Amino acid sequence: MALTEAQFIALEGNIREVWDAYFKNPNNKDFISDLYNVITRKTAQFTDYTLGAPGRMHKWNGSVQYDSIETGYTKQYKPEKFDTGIQVERDLYEDGEYEAIKTRVNNIVQGVQTTLLYDGVAPFNGAFSTATLGPDSAALCSATHHLVPGDTAQSNTFTLSLDYDNLETILNAMENWVNDRGDKMLINGNMIIAGQYWRKTCKQLFGSDKEAYTADNQDNAYKDFSYMIHPLIDGKKFFVVNKEIMKGGSGLNWFMRKDPRNLERDGDIAKGDFNTEMLSWKAVGRWVKGWTNWHWVAGSNPA
Repeated sequence: MALTEAQFIALEGNIREVWDAYFKNPNNKDFISDLYNVITRKTAQFTDYTLGAPGRMHKWNGSVQYDSIETGYTKQYKPEKFDTGIQVERDLYEDGEYEAIKTRVNNIVQGVQTTLLYDGVAPFNGAFSTATLGPDSAALCSATHHLVPGDTAQSNTFTLSLDYDNLETILNAMENWVNDRGDKMLINGNMIIAGQYWRKTCKQLFGSDKEAYTADNQDNAYKDFSYMIHPLIDGKKFFVVNKEIMKGGSGLNWFMRKDPRNLERDGDIAKGDFNTEMLSWKAVGRWVKGWTNWHWVAGSNPA
């Protein structure tokens, strides 16, 4: 016998309430919206490109002198598919085992959140490894980066610890990166992304109007510098980023073709499976992450 309509509505509402509450809890962040340009276009895939820089203006010689922008590298974003699900025995509902149902839902929804959390941090944990390469065939943090094929290789990788002097070294390097025309891009690093190892240091360096570790009450030049502590960035690595470029479409991109945080069920699920008497819900997602350009970030991985 199928559940009555009233019984099924009560069960469905209970499951969705538990599911939605987990994602609405501010302590259960996945960090994706904080780090990525989230793309939700309804296509099977899309292709992005790097481009060379425009040249400087010419002195007028009687007619307009048109510029030619060099084509760079190609980056294709093609989502992969992921899935999980919840099954509830009719006996649990009929016997009033609501806490057991809630526990089962929480376990599955936590699996969805954990998947997003680990996948979202993967570019940072793998930033210094050649296991994952960007469009220019270099790791996210590398000494052999190119903006377009054939230009001069540039580095955005360091082995410095996090302090004021080393931060200044990294910021100066970012401002001195040049485009394929040889002009400085003047990238302004304005945010630190780091793991738990640097939590206390970040609070000391950026959390006060006065400079840390000094006795002369000196003003803190970096008091407006923002930082993000991601609990899953491992080791001592940290990253100096321009957060506007990072999330502006030229940096980190997350193509969320189908969001796994949406719970689905069969329209006839109230009947359950005839032989097993199981009621089933599923969460299916399709997404891909990556970066198109590298010049939004400088990474340091001290020993």
